[in-house]
Amino acid sequence: MTQINITSSKTDSCVSIDSIEDLKVEKHYQANTLSKISCATHGSSTSFIDRELHSVRGQETVKILSTALNDLVDENKCTKCTVENLVASIEGQLKEVRLAKQNGEWTKEEKKALKTETKFLFKPAKKSLKKVLKGN
Repeated sequence: MTQINITSSKTDSCVSIDSIEDLKVEKHYQANTLSKISCATHGSSTSFIDRELHSVRGQETVKILSTALNDLVDENKCTKCTVENLVASIEGQLKEVRLAKQNGEWTKEEKKALKTETKFLFKPAKKSLKKVLKGN
């Protein structure tokens, strides 16, 4: 524990730097925990995407992506082949989604909701990535 001695006219006192840092970390944790709790309590703004992600097709897609990302960091796997497999997997999943849209699995309202929710989710990410890439 790091301590700093502070001398005053009345008495000598010690202030613990570690305890101050611990308080900052605790406040940060509480702030993040509260925001996560509040997100879990209100209705989702992406209910259609949530429903699709919890479907069998959505869970398969997440598993494929998860496996591919794990393969990328695996030292025994070829990065080039892993990326090619990842792209092929994503392409296959997107083709399935397109077929679902064309075959009438989703109503016009559901298609519109999917488009709106996708824009809602990715617009902030696109904006921040663009900002980083431009160097601002």
